[in-house]
Amino acid sequence: MERLISPLRRSRARLESWLDADGRRPMALGLAALIGLCILAFFQQLGTLGLMDKTEGLFVEVARQMADSGDWVTPRWNGATFFDYPVWGYWMVALSFRLFGLSEWAARLPVALAASAVVLAMAALVWQLAPAAELPRRRVGRATLAATVLALSPGWVGWGRSSVTDMFLSSAIALALFGFALAYAQPERVALRRLGHGSMALFAGIATLAKGPVGLLLPGLVIIVFLLFKGQLLAQLRRAPLLPMAALFLGVTTPWYALATQVNGMEFLQHFIGFSNLERFTSVLYSHPGPPWYYLPWLLLLLLPWSLYLPVALTRLRFWRLERWRTPPTGADLPLLALVWLVVVVAFFSAAATKLPGYILPSIPAGALLLALQFQPLEQTAQPQGRGQAASGWVNAAVLGLMALAAALAPRLVASDPAYPDFAAALQASGLPQLLAALLAAATLGLALLLLRPGGLAWLWLPNAGAFLGLLALVLPGLAPLLDRERQLPIRQLARLAGEIARPGEPLLVVGYKRYSVVYYSGRPVLFVHSADDARRELADRGAPGQPGPVRPGAAPASLLLFGNDAELLEFGVGPGDGELLARRQAHRLIRLSLARLNQLQDS
Repeated sequence: MERLISPLRRSRARLESWLDADGRRPMALGLAALIGLCILAFFQQLGTLGLMDKTEGLFVEVARQMADSGDWVTPRWNGATFFDYPVWGYWMVALSFRLFGLSEWAARLPVALAASAVVLAMAALVWQLAPAAELPRRRVGRATLAATVLALSPGWVGWGRSSVTDMFLSSAIALALFGFALAYAQPERVALRRLGHGSMALFAGIATLAKGPVGLLLPGLVIIVFLLFKGQLLAQLRRAPLLPMAALFLGVTTPWYALATQVNGMEFLQHFIGFSNLERFTSVLYSHPGPPWYYLPWLLLLLLPWSLYLPVALTRLRFWRLERWRTPPTGADLPLLALVWLVVVVAFFSAAATKLPGYILPSIPAGALLLALQFQPLEQTAQPQGRGQAASGWVNAAVLGLMALAAALAPRLVASDPAYPDFAAALQASGLPQLLAALLAAATLGLALLLLRPGGLAWLWLPNAGAFLGLLALVLPGLAPLLDRERQLPIRQLARLAGEIARPGEPLLVVGYKRYSVVYYSGRPVLFVHSADDARRELADRGAPGQPGPVRPGAAPASLLLFGNDAELLEFGVGPGDGELLARRQAHRLIRLSLARLNQLQDS
């Protein structure tokens, strides 16, 4: 073992000497590494997978209609106005469509850029707030580690590759709070303080355009709670240029809100303010309830495996000691700010009645920052690594070992899905589960070796980063096209076929699971139903065909298109011989059914 370690030590010493010879070398190397990391995490295979149901298919279709119509004020989806979210994300995706054409890659490009911007900004912030006398390579190393933990967190990668509004909100909130940290910790540097205050107002405005009032409320709550703990709220308010910041914020947000109200009147105000904000917080919508602790396991999963070190990070921070808070503003307050940020976001959404995992995405940068600074603290007098770190490391190794076992068994675990009968066999034949299992097993072994080696505790992040990088570089290139071919392509093909062969005025109904991407790929409005009664009611309500009441076979059109998998169609009441089979892709079918036959169907 010593024969292997000694050459590594000599190589490391030569590298450090080369880096220390010119302060620009570590910065160039760190920037190149982070750009490469962002390419792997957010841009590689970005357009391979078809639009995911439900939310991504809905969100992208709104942007497509905006780009096609040229109406940049009123969002529309499936033949109606859609005010669940404000307009920023739609603008970004619609602009991407205008620049690059319609494609899954163009739809996801804006979120990948937003996720990458936060990764790079986090590195810049940690570098800027490091002790001025520290060696450049140490400053860059810590900054690169912080950005790496964020870029390799499952939550940030997952939502950074999915075109939905969560990443637009989360990235804007993160950049606003980074701006606050810069202005707060650099009180004597006028240019940096102005940059920080400007970033707070600009990105809070963008967050408000992305998701509504929560875009201002969340960063505002984080800042107020943090400054109250620090005992510096009034002092910071006096120092901040409040009027210019308010003017910038209002200049970003007011034009669209004013235009949307002018064009759509009370419909916009009632739906957006009443339904999408107040009711979403106070009532359970879309069957998404959850207990107060709903987000705790999700926080663990979205930051896995880094989240396994949260207990030791909090213990080492000693946040319960008042003297840790009541100190003059410095860069060393960054972990405390990250802690408040994390707690406020999770607590806020835990208090809401409607709960979804993506709601706490704005907390992920805070968690990544807190965890990275636990491995490489900003304070020179920080507590040394100890038993807590070792215990977390062994838990980390055990979790990765279990994940390796789960990866090896993955084809068996997915074999029971009748909607995609060939997926398990294709996954097994690809060899990807075995490759992922090997990567995770190697990381487990690496953790064990570091835990047994003196001085290895500070490097426990390395096997985790290596395993995730291996997943992105070696597993994702094969997994993305396989997932698309086996799970997304059948839906996309049948939806496009439905758009091509539909007769004039012939309704398209999606049965069972709400595959919102069918609207995008078919290029036409869709009715989403679960039963024959649902279908008759929806057709009557939409006035297609005839007046309210039973659907009449004598009215035009005389047929409709049904889309669903075998189990869903059977539950709908469609059996063998019912309707005309237009196409089948795996277990999914597209059927033309007469309205006369629809009136005869009984729900199963």
